Amino acid sequence: MKFKIGDKVKFLNEHGGGVVSKVISSNLVHVRIEDGFEIPTLTSELVKTEEPSHQAGAMFVDKFYANTFEEKAVVEKPDEDDEIMYDDRCSPLEIFRAKGDDKKGIYMAWVPQDQKWLLTGLLDVYLINYTDYDILFSLFLRKPNGAWEGVDYDAVKPNTKILLDSIEREEIERWSYGLVQILYHKDLSSKVLSPVNAVFSFKPAKLYRENVYRDTSFISERAFLLKVNEIDLQPAAAESELNEKFDEEIELKNAKPVKPEEVINKHQTSPREAVVDLHIGELVDDYAKMSNVEMLNYQLNYFVRCLESAIRAYLTKVTFIHGVGDGVLKSKMLEILDQYDNVKTRDASLKNFGYGATEVLIWHHNFVE
Repeated sequence: MKFKIGDKVKFLNEHGGGVVSKVISSNLVHVRIEDGFEIPTLTSELVKTEEPSHQAGAMFVDKFYANTFEEKAVVEKPDEDDEIMYDDRCSPLEIFRAKGDDKKGIYMAWVPQDQKWLLTGLLDVYLINYTDYDILFSLFLRKPNGAWEGVDYDAVKPNTKILLDSIEREEIERWSYGLVQILYHKDLSSKVLSPVNAVFSFKPAKLYRENVYRDTSFISERAFLLKVNEIDLQPAAAESELNEKFDEEIELKNAKPVKPEEVINKHQTSPREAVVDLHIGELVDDYAKMSNVEMLNYQLNYFVRCLESAIRAYLTKVTFIHGVGDGVLKSKMLEILDQYDNVKTRDASLKNFGYGATEVLIWHHNFVE
């Protein structure tokens, strides 16, 4: 049985239960019990007590419940002093202006739980409301037979992300083609925005490349992003003018991948050249607890990222400073470079870099100066 954050569960082999607060893997979750403690629990020892019912996020987080006997819904406004509570899968965005200048809008994000090894382990899938509007969303995924499966709907506060699911790598294909519908809401505004219908799609193999995971200005982890809608470009259905304009039909738009900033940019010394220092102290702030193997893998990962980035950016020369040491890093680098037919190597300038640097010269067949 698959569990998601927010699922109410009971323990099979002991009394009590709680709410799933974190998904560690397909076999292990954290359960928050009544006194607030979180208990790591095997999924085989849990059973759901009821299916989660979002009720469209309690209609922007007013208290919402249905009287099944009278067949009518009752909506109750919270008192001004009441704290508005959201379920465990919603969390506020962390704004990192220094990490980028992403446009305000709605995004979907695939975030590796293990940020050290981006290509292994679970992926958290988020819908991100990076706007000043409350939104109602509905999410559909396309099944192999062409049918559309409604998988989630809820309300999300401004500048908040909501966890849609934590998925195994073999589930990436299921999440690679879908449609998001968005309704924007504000208590007072000069215009009413049109609803959004955005199709998103990508090749599942894309998420097996490290360079698609990028820093953003609104979440702390590196993530693969799709922009569902940019708020400044969204047309209005009605405006506060005498000649109000109404859209005759709602435009169907495609979600677009957010192009990651090239990692080589910060190492460039001229328009076509760069220098990359691969000493572990230049790449990691705190590496004291890393083993030698972990440090080597980290350096090689960064080397490949910079090399691929330099090729995409049409650089012609990159100098990699690897140090002298026991020569393992340089040897592994040369093994990797042997797989590229458009590069050649030579020792870097002894005067400028000493004995511990290698120049990689890149040839671009379709490059015109």
